[in-house]
Amino acid sequence: MPGQLDFARQTTDSPQPAEPSGSDRRHADLGSSGRPTPTASPSPSPTPANTALPSIIEVVSWSDPSFAVDGHDPRSSYVERYWLGLLGPSTVWMLRRFARGLEECPSGFRVDLVETSRALGLGDSVGRNSSMQRTILRMCQFGGAYRMSTQRLAVRSHLPTLNRRQLRRLPDALQRSHEVYVASQMDPSALRLAIAAASGMWSAGEPLADIERALVGWGHSTAAAREAARLAVGY
Repeated sequence: MPGQLDFARQTTDSPQPAEPSGSDRRHADLGSSGRPTPTASPSPSPTPANTALPSIIEVVSWSDPSFAVDGHDPRSSYVERYWLGLLGPSTVWMLRRFARGLEECPSGFRVDLVETSRALGLGDSVGRNSSMQRTILRMCQFGGAYRMSTQRLAVRSHLPTLNRRQLRRLPDALQRSHEVYVASQMDPSALRLAIAAASGMWSAGEPLADIERALVGWGHSTAAAREAARLAVGY
């Protein structure tokens, strides 16, 4: 039985999801509600990301197969070290809590935003201009979540590796650390081949973006293609 989550609470609205078993009464799996869970790309929603959410919302998983392979769990050290400077601490903590909730209730669950806001140290307000709403908006702006409706939020199960533009916003020390990390994740022989191919294309006058796309097309991961191109051109 999943452990009790202190930030989720079943509502009394109809229709009700199935009653959780045992003592876990505050965390309700939405699988029995008959509502679809997004898996790769949620259906377009007319709800703007900056529309205030109600105090009780449904959180469902937004899984992307490509991110599951090359991406990073919100609870990982990668997200803490490199995404933190872009998302901010409250957004990272919210993603982590939602990731834990979706791990225990894969079909989704209902969340009391007032309780969650208090638990994250964001205060009691969940109004349009509250810290809580701004945190959710930031999560959506960076692609960590998607507003499916006024009451339903799809949350990424994994975040991608930072791209070059995002890396430039981090301190120099973190940028260097990221280079070391990406290189450590690559197969040495595959990296050498990718660098050699990138060097040849660069010498032939190919733009950096085209080199990266070509490497991805040849089967290299996005992160590997980016790092190989960077090393090849001395960027």
